[in-house]
Amino acid sequence: MPEQEIKAPEHIYTWVDVDAHLAALAANGLWPDWLHECDAFWDGLDVTIAPDASPQEALSWINDAFGVGSTISHEGETVLRLDDVPGRPSARLLPISVCQRELVVPRREPRWRERRVVRSLGEPLPRPETPFPGHVRVAAMHSFKGGVGRTLHGVALADAIAQRGDRVLLVDADLEAPGISWMFSAHGRRVDFGYEDFLALLHSSDDGRPDDAVKLGAAYLPNQMIGGVIVMPTRHSLWEIGPPRLEPTDLLTPDRSIYFLTESLAELADQLGARTVLIDLRAGSSELAAPVLLDPRVQRIFVTTVSNQSLYGTLRTIQELGRRAPTRADDPASAAVITQFREEGHRELATEAATLLRDMISRTLEPVTQEGEDRTVDRDVTLEPIFSVFQDRLLALPASWEAVVDLVRRQQLAETLEPLIEGLTPPQEPSVANREDAATSQPVAVDNDELTARRRTLSEFSGRLAYAETADDAQFLPTESLRNMLVSHRTEPPLCVVTGAKGSGKTFTQLQMCFRKTWRDYAVDVGVEGVSLDALLAPVLVSKNLSDSARERLSKIQQDASASQAAEPATQLELRDLIDGALRAELTNSQWRRIWLTCMARAVGIDASPEDVEQKLVDFSSANTRIFLFDGLEDLLQDLIESDAQRQALRVLLIDCLDWLRSLRGRPLGLVIFVRRDLVQSAIRQNDKQFFARYRDYELKWNHFEALRLALWVAQRSGAVPEFTPEEVATAKNQDLSTMLHPLWGEKMGSPKSREARSDGWFLAALSDFNEQIQARDIVTFLRESAAFSMDDSRWPTRLLAPAAMRRALVQCSLDKIRAIREESPQVGELLSHLDGLPSDKKRIPFIPEQVDLSSQNLEILASNGVVFREEDQYWIPEIFRHGLSFKATGRPKILAIANLVRQRNNLD
Repeated sequence: MPEQEIKAPEHIYTWVDVDAHLAALAANGLWPDWLHECDAFWDGLDVTIAPDASPQEALSWINDAFGVGSTISHEGETVLRLDDVPGRPSARLLPISVCQRELVVPRREPRWRERRVVRSLGEPLPRPETPFPGHVRVAAMHSFKGGVGRTLHGVALADAIAQRGDRVLLVDADLEAPGISWMFSAHGRRVDFGYEDFLALLHSSDDGRPDDAVKLGAAYLPNQMIGGVIVMPTRHSLWEIGPPRLEPTDLLTPDRSIYFLTESLAELADQLGARTVLIDLRAGSSELAAPVLLDPRVQRIFVTTVSNQSLYGTLRTIQELGRRAPTRADDPASAAVITQFREEGHRELATEAATLLRDMISRTLEPVTQEGEDRTVDRDVTLEPIFSVFQDRLLALPASWEAVVDLVRRQQLAETLEPLIEGLTPPQEPSVANREDAATSQPVAVDNDELTARRRTLSEFSGRLAYAETADDAQFLPTESLRNMLVSHRTEPPLCVVTGAKGSGKTFTQLQMCFRKTWRDYAVDVGVEGVSLDALLAPVLVSKNLSDSARERLSKIQQDASASQAAEPATQLELRDLIDGALRAELTNSQWRRIWLTCMARAVGIDASPEDVEQKLVDFSSANTRIFLFDGLEDLLQDLIESDAQRQALRVLLIDCLDWLRSLRGRPLGLVIFVRRDLVQSAIRQNDKQFFARYRDYELKWNHFEALRLALWVAQRSGAVPEFTPEEVATAKNQDLSTMLHPLWGEKMGSPKSREARSDGWFLAALSDFNEQIQARDIVTFLRESAAFSMDDSRWPTRLLAPAAMRRALVQCSLDKIRAIREESPQVGELLSHLDGLPSDKKRIPFIPEQVDLSSQNLEILASNGVVFREEDQYWIPEIFRHGLSFKATGRPKILAIANLVRQRNNLD
C-alpha cells in the first residue's frame, strides 16, 4: 500500500489512541500483507508479523504510520513516543516488541469494537450460512440519537403488521432506556418473560443451542400478546434502575454462532407463530445493538431527524455497517425514516437528507444491474427514505400501550410506513403457523404455450384501450369520482367541472356517458343506486380524436337528445366556427356566456342566436331536462397561455355559464365540463384553489389504489387473469388488491425472497409524474408493452409480466406518453420537443434553466403538467418523462424523494 495513503494521527496521548489508529488502518485495508496483528496496552505495543518479514521493516512501518520520528531508540529498545506537554521532550514512551509467527486467523465477532486488532478488520464479518429459522423476517429499529421517534414508529409498524393478520414479536432491546416496556407496564399487563430473561437463558446454554430459552419464551410470551403483537419488554420490573446484568455481547463465546442472538430470536418467533421479529435497539454506537445490526439478514431501519447530529451520525453508522456487514442479494435492504420535520420550513433539508441516506444505503448493496436494463426505479423504490412529517399530537405520548396505539392509528402513521409494512409482511409460505395455507396461496405456474397466449391476449386488449376514445364499445371501470358525481346528483342535473390531466380519461368518460344516453342508465352501469333523474345526455363539443364509428354513434345520440324529432342539431364544425369567430372579436363576459349557451342550444337543435338564446333555453327548460356535456376544449383553445381572449372564454364557461344555469328555477338543465386541469389554472388565476376545492370530488385523478385496481381490471377483463371475477376486482380492498396482482406481475421485481422492489410499488413509482398523477392511458400502454415484451420470456411461469419486460416497457411507455402530449397539447409538446432535441451533454438532471435554454414561464408550464419540479435553483424530471427524453441522472437521482415531498405537501394542503 503506498505510503502517502496513510495519514498520521494528530495526537497520540495513550495506548487507546494507538490501538484505535491501528484498527482504523486495518479497517481501511492499509496494512501490509506481512502484518498480522497489533496489540496495544498501557505497558507496550506487541506487533505480530509473518516469519519471512523483517522486524526492522515492521518498526519502519510503525514509524511511518504514526508520523515520521514517532519511534525512537530508548535504553536499547524501540519505543513509540506519546504526546506530552508542548515544548518539552516527551518522557511518555510505549515500548514496541515484534514477534514473528504464522498467521492464525482469529474469530471475528459482531461488535463495534472488536477485541483483536488484526489485518482482517478490513474484511466483512463472516456471512451467515443459512436463512433465519422458519424464514422469519427480522427487522431492527435504530437511531443514532434518542428522541427522534424510533420507538413510536416501531410500535406503529408492529401494530400495522398485526392488523394485517400476522403475528409480530416486538422486542424492547433498549436495556438502558426502555420505551416499549413502559407502555406495556402502564397498560396494566404483567411481565412473565422479558428480554433479560431470554439473554440469561441463552447465556446459560452450554451446547450452542437456544432450546431452553425458546421453550420457556414460547410458553410465557403468548400471555403478553396484545392484538397480534407479542411484546417482550426488557425486564420484569421497571423499578429496577441500573445497567443490565447481561449484554448481548456476553453471548459471543467460541461454542456459539456469532449470530446466536438473532437466530435464537427468529427461532422463538417461529415457535410462537410470528413471522416477523421487530427489535427496538439502543440508540447510538452501543454494543447493546451491535450483534443485531451486524447480522446482514436483519433489515436495518434507521430513524433520524434532519438535524445535523442525527443525520450525519446515522450516515456514519450506515457506512460502517456497509463495511463490516454489507447487504447482499438475498438480504433485505436497509430503510430510513426521516421524522420531525415541517414540510413548509424543512422541505429542502428533508430532500437533501433523503438523498444522502439513499446514497449511503446504496453503497452497502451488492450491484444487481443487468446489461441493457435501467434499474433506477428499482433502486429508488427499494431505497427511498420514508418521510414522517412533524405532528403536534405525537410530541407528547400517552403512557399506556393502548393509548399510544390508538394515537398512531388516529394520526394514520401506518400509511406513512406502508413501504415498510409491505416489506415486513412475508409470503405465506415459510412460517410454521401458516404452512398448511401456504400451498394454496402461491401463484400457480402456467404452461408455456398458455402463458404466451395469455400475454398476447393482454397486450391486444390493452392496445385497444390505450386510446379508448377509438374503442367505442369498451366497458369502463367505475371510479370514486364517477360515483361521487352520481351520488351528489340523484334527483337534479349536475352542474360541475370534471378536471384531469392528459390521459386521465376525460374523453373516455364523456363517451361512456353518452353511450348510456340517460343519466339514470349511466348510474346503473356505475353501480349507484337511487338515481331517479332520467335526463337525456346531450354532447355539445367532443374531442377531435374520436373514431368514425364513435362519431356516428354520437350523432345519433345528439339527434335523440334534440328538442324535437324535426330539429337538426348543429354539427361540430358549425359550433367550432361559432367559437372561432367569437375569439376574433372583443367580447364582454356576458357576450361570451351567450356564445356558450348558443352552442348548447344548437347542439340540441334549438334555432337560437346569442341575442335570444337565454329566453329560448328558459322556454325549452320549462318542459324538458337535458344534461349538456363539453369535452375537447384543448382543441379549440390551443394558445390559452398567450391569448387573453381564450382565457376569458374558458373562464366564462367554467364560472358564468354554470352560475346562469344554477339560477334557473328548478334546475332543469345540467352541464358537465371535462377540461384539463392546467387549462383551468391558466384561465382562473385568482382563487383557483377555491374553484378546484368546489369540484374536488369529481376530479379524474387516479390515486394509487385506483391505478392498481385499473391494472387488475384490464388483466381480468382481457381474460389473461381468469382467477378473479369482476365483482371481486370491484370490491377488493387495498391489502387484497396487492396480493391479487401477483398473477399479473408477481410479488417483487424478482423472486419473492430477493431484495428487489415490490412490483406494485415499482409500477406506481415508474408511471407517476411530479403532480402525483398516474394516468389511465399510461397504465394500459404499460400493460400492452409489458405483455408484448414478455412473450418470449419463459423464466417466469407464475406471472404474466416478466420483470425485464416491465423495465423495457417503461421506456416505450414514456415515448408514447410524450408523443400523445405533443398531439393533444401543442404548447407542452413543443417544450418537450425542445428538451428532446438538446445535445446529449445537456441532457442531465438536475438541470438549471440556462442549461436547457428555457424561460421561467416555459418551465412553469412544464411544472403544471408534472413534467418538471423545481428544487431551489435546479429542476428534476420524473421517470415517466425522463426515459422518453433520454435524460441521464447525474450521480444518484432523488426523483422519488421529491415526489414524496410533493405528496406530503398535497396532503398538508
